[in-house]
Amino acid sequence: MTQVAPTLGTETVKLSLIAGAIGILLVFIFMIIFYGRMGTVANLALSVYTLLVLGSIALFRGVLTLPGIAGLILGVGMAVDANVIIFERIKDEIRSGKGMRSALNSGFDRAYVTILDSNITTLLVAAVLYFFGTGAVKGFAVTLAVSILASMFTALFVSKTILEIWVGKAPERFFAKYEVRG
Repeated sequence: MTQVAPTLGTETVKLSLIAGAIGILLVFIFMIIFYGRMGTVANLALSVYTLLVLGSIALFRGVLTLPGIAGLILGVGMAVDANVIIFERIKDEIRSGKGMRSALNSGFDRAYVTILDSNITTLLVAAVLYFFGTGAVKGFAVTLAVSILASMFTALFVSKTILEIWVGKAPERFFAKYEVRG
């Protein structure tokens, strides 16, 4: 029979947090390279997302375990995905000849249903995991649910607000590389 020291768990959590931080940093870099100014907006929204989730965990005196970290990282993926969907819809609207404000509003409107559908589906899965799971599975489900709610808020409200402000200040420059040139 072998014994495992209690420090193994803390070391694993620490390494998982480091891996998660590296992953988020790589996502930040990717978003800026691929989406430019819109990537910066996504990164700001992702920062707000991270603060909301970690703040919620701290507020309810939760402990960040390995399953919790997994829920947080999955939520980061969903948050990035929502922003990518929104940005692609905005780019489509600009390419179709719409003005900046109109493209922004139409892009969010077109992305809304897709984002809502995927997030509600994930929330339902989190609810099933919570009610039928035990211990670590429940912790994952709670973190996932909080992550998804924060993801929806940051994608549909924070990103939109930042984009509206930024586009309002410099509409001719913001989406210039996506405009149809003829």
